[in-house]
Amino acid sequence: MQEQGCGGKPPDAEGLHAEAIREERTDSSGNRWRKVYTGGGAHFRHWLEQFKEIYAEENLSVEEEDPEGFACFEQSGDKMYSVWLRLREEES
Repeated sequence: MQEQGCGGKPPDAEGLHAEAIREERTDSSGNRWRKVYTGGGAHFRHWLEQFKEIYAEENLSVEEEDPEGFACFEQSGDKMYSVWLRLREEES
């Protein structure tokens, strides 16, 4: 059975692949970050609150993502966000 995306169409594999490429980053202070969630709407808000409760807000970063290639976000006009978790030294 084929996975369903927005409007019953298959998800945009190229957009998903491009987003998956950037899973980790290092900021200007040398802190390493790992992407733990990408999405939007109520689902995003729910996960963000869960991450805050588990990891503490100072260990999280949220950034708005370009929704190009993600049909549901392009069609709805909703914003898409990624949640980044600061990695501790022992996780490096």
